[in-house]
Amino acid sequence: MNADIMIENVEPAQCRTLRAEAEIKRDRFAQQRAAWECLKFFEDTTATEADFRMRFASMSADDVTLLKAFYNVKTNDELLAMIFRFWNV
Repeated sequence: MNADIMIENVEPAQCRTLRAEAEIKRDRFAQQRAAWECLKFFEDTTATEADFRMRFASMSADDVTLLKAFYNVKTNDELLAMIFRFWNV
């Protein structure tokens, strides 16, 4: 296999997302700890859908990717619904 093969037509942001997805697959305990750290982002947010939506909009793309992969959801809406349930919103 040639180590010099380049992947064409892949956006840099997509590469970062692919790296983040690969990283979270390595260790279940590390995954749980990382997911909890991401969920703690909402800890002091007023328990209303509007406030949680605004907070979610400011969450980093890597954290969103990590949570989607950990909870096996595909869309931001599915992830946000899961976060609502987690925090009883």
